[in-house]
Amino acid sequence: MHSRWRFIPGLDQFGALLCLLLLSFLLAGLSGLAWPTLVGALANIAAVVAGFSATGLRDDRVRTGIFMSLAVIGFVLIGIFESTSIGGGIGASLQALALGAILGALVRRVLQHDSVTIATLMGVISAYVLIGLIFAWVYYALIGFRPAPVLDPPDTDLPVYFSFVVLSTLGFGDISPVDELAQRITALEAITGQIFLATVVARFVSMYGQDRPRGSR
Repeated sequence: MHSRWRFIPGLDQFGALLCLLLLSFLLAGLSGLAWPTLVGALANIAAVVAGFSATGLRDDRVRTGIFMSLAVIGFVLIGIFESTSIGGGIGASLQALALGAILGALVRRVLQHDSVTIATLMGVISAYVLIGLIFAWVYYALIGFRPAPVLDPPDTDLPVYFSFVVLSTLGFGDISPVDELAQRITALEAITGQIFLATVVARFVSMYGQDRPRGSR
């Protein structure tokens, strides 16, 4: 199932979404500079818009209005409040909820594909990146809500990097969760990453170019 919409000529919607998500990820560690912060914020907004369009969520005006409102309010709160404040924590939580809605719709959309194509694989990889970004926003939320340090070192630019290290189970050990709740969320993310890679991604890659069995749609 493919849409006629193209974010960039010749590039599938899922490809555009993946590019924007990766751009957001790369710029997240450069928040101390003016232009990366601005470009990163615009990439985040564009990724949310592309996510709603690529997954078909925009066709449901009620849900689109709700989750787009959450995303916008989240961006505003993050821009106004410090990341270590409750306001920043609320903003991060709203971002996680908006991306969670996109993730659920994306997985459902990919499962509707009759055959596994490049667009399907891009959708699956986009889902994997979304999982990492959602957990990163969860860590940001914890930093805002918890009075004690959440990560060691307590650098507010680290959660995105830390999230993907955990998701991919690399385990460098340069950053550690020191908050009890963060430790449990870290374990949950590692399990999620392993299961997603070993089942969903591996399954779709092995079926590239083939029609999917009717029972799995």
